[in-house]
Amino acid sequence: MTKKETVKAAIAHREAEHVPYHLDYAPPTLRRLQGHYGVEDVEQIVGSYLVWLVPPKEWEDVGEGLERDEFGVVWNTNDLNRGYVADHPMKEPTLKGNHLPEYDRPARYAFLAGAIERYRNIFTVVVVGDLLERAGFMRGLDNILMDLYVNPGFVEDLLDALTDIILKNIEEICKYDVDGLFLSDDYGLQQGPMMKPEMWDRFFKPRVAKIFTAMKSHGKAAILHSCGNVRAFIPSLIDAGLDVLHPIQPEAMDIYELKETFGARLCLYGGVRTQSTLPNGTPEEVKEEVRAVAERMSKGGGFILGPGITLQHDIPLENLLAFIEAAQAL
Repeated sequence: MTKKETVKAAIAHREAEHVPYHLDYAPPTLRRLQGHYGVEDVEQIVGSYLVWLVPPKEWEDVGEGLERDEFGVVWNTNDLNRGYVADHPMKEPTLKGNHLPEYDRPARYAFLAGAIERYRNIFTVVVVGDLLERAGFMRGLDNILMDLYVNPGFVEDLLDALTDIILKNIEEICKYDVDGLFLSDDYGLQQGPMMKPEMWDRFFKPRVAKIFTAMKSHGKAAILHSCGNVRAFIPSLIDAGLDVLHPIQPEAMDIYELKETFGARLCLYGGVRTQSTLPNGTPEEVKEEVRAVAERMSKGGGFILGPGITLQHDIPLENLLAFIEAAQAL
């Protein structure tokens, strides 16, 4: 089986000869691996079974280390990650005066043709957009969470507008032969969800279901990235049509309980500790955890091995290499 076929088997809850894995890196971590291997594209050496394809940024330099994105959000950028929001443009709970971008432009996704050819034997995933995250960037997370209660009509309008943009993105992306589509939308904190499940069901479930339905109508796997503890939302996510949940963070959720409870209906993606073992353990402890997690979670398929969250700059190189070595041996 190719790596692409192995991932497809995992999503279909079939065991394969190897356990599929994927490593994603913060920029400093990627640079360290590039330096170690002496190549720019480390994917072929690391051997990940998936690759994430993200459209190039269309941000405007506004000076003093600041950039404005397509939605009018001003970011304070750095070389560690994507930076942090310096200015939320949506000061009031209204769409008036806030011009949402048009994303259904063929040129935005033209890069996919070459990328798909380059990674033709790897499972290709494309990010389609975000809902709560985007609303938080535009309005401020505290404000948008309060708006759920005090300005619900505005939230409905904003989420509908963002959903329409995502649906347009999906139509453009699916002109290319990609394998999965990735909604990136954090709903969890370390200890629990950001909102009550009934609020998620009211505001997000119908729109997420519409997005997943559009993905699957094109024959693409529906993947959600949502950090933290989202255990309370998983039944609704499955009802909405989710195929793959990323990441499962062992510091935030009991990954083995997730496997036992939802493993027959949901492919789980992640599982290796990024807050303890990877930054602070020995290389042998990293290898032991990779092997143990893969053995328990891959039974019956429905599992893609990966870090609990993006590999950050605090992880020693020897532990990164131990992770890669152990994953390659699965």
